[in-house]
Amino acid sequence: MRTRLIIAVIFGILFALFMIFYGGYYLINPDQRGKDILAEFGIPHPAVIAHRGSSIEAPESTRAAYVMARDTGADYLEADVQRTSDGELVIFHDANLRRTTNIEEVFPNRAHLEIGNFTYEELQELDAGSWFNEVSRYASPEYEGEKIITLQELIEIAKGGNHTPGLILESKHPEKYRGIEEDIVEVLREENWLDNDEIDDFPEPAEGEQEFARTIFFSFSPQSLRNFRELAPEVPRLLLITDTMIGRRNWSSWLEMAEKEELAQGLGPKGFMSWPWHVAAAHERGMFVFPYTINELWQIKVLARFHASGYITDRPDVVLSFLDRLPELPDFPDLAEETGE
Repeated sequence: MRTRLIIAVIFGILFALFMIFYGGYYLINPDQRGKDILAEFGIPHPAVIAHRGSSIEAPESTRAAYVMARDTGADYLEADVQRTSDGELVIFHDANLRRTTNIEEVFPNRAHLEIGNFTYEELQELDAGSWFNEVSRYASPEYEGEKIITLQELIEIAKGGNHTPGLILESKHPEKYRGIEEDIVEVLREENWLDNDEIDDFPEPAEGEQEFARTIFFSFSPQSLRNFRELAPEVPRLLLITDTMIGRRNWSSWLEMAEKEELAQGLGPKGFMSWPWHVAAAHERGMFVFPYTINELWQIKVLARFHASGYITDRPDVVLSFLDRLPELPDFPDLAEETGE
């Protein structure tokens, strides 16, 4: 017991010395090159990324959540892309449907199965909104009967308002959906989403500036990012980092791999990994940092001090308010109008 205490004290002293002599410098003088780095890729600074839409105030990954995020002024709508058994690309986060649909009522014997075991028509039988009303203080009758949407529908939502956000697309479980990267790029091209000239709302870049990056690819899988690199090299890519990934490699090693292989132009760590010296190390390599999932005002303030390049958040309204970029609150359109019903 005494030995453990001594070891703990030693580690505490070493950490304190590190913070004073190394970390302290970056806490006082955080690196500020993020804005210039993002400008090279046509990404707004700091980028406000609506994680599964405005997913605190509406059912995640549904039309309601994305319409709200769009009309709130988010720079990007973040979405997880999976594939049905009949080849449709749908927007859904979890591997199975239990948490956010009524799958156990509609298909009780198949509730344990993953998205790829269902056809698109079968998914359309599910209610992806009512669960939210049971757990959230933002419950609304409008959310009952929300449907799982396709990638094409997400693009239509992005195009459908007074403000046109970009899309950040994560290839979800790419090892289970071989070739999903090619499918995603094909849909984006079919919808003319990779050509800025086809979208009137995107601002013209100033002289010498890069066009707005309307798409960014995300993944926890290095191989998936390699696939995106081959298919659409002009689209920026971001490698997401989990706790376990940091356990396998340190921050510098991930940066080195991403840079050496031209794997990604940025890293997306959990918020607690976004120390100012990590941000500075990324900037040194010309890479940006988008922490996730940043929902509390204190987190936003801390990361603003650390000069993070953007915020992946369930609450884009809170981040935009902090940045003084919140537009006059819109009258959110009736969801039936959005669907044309």
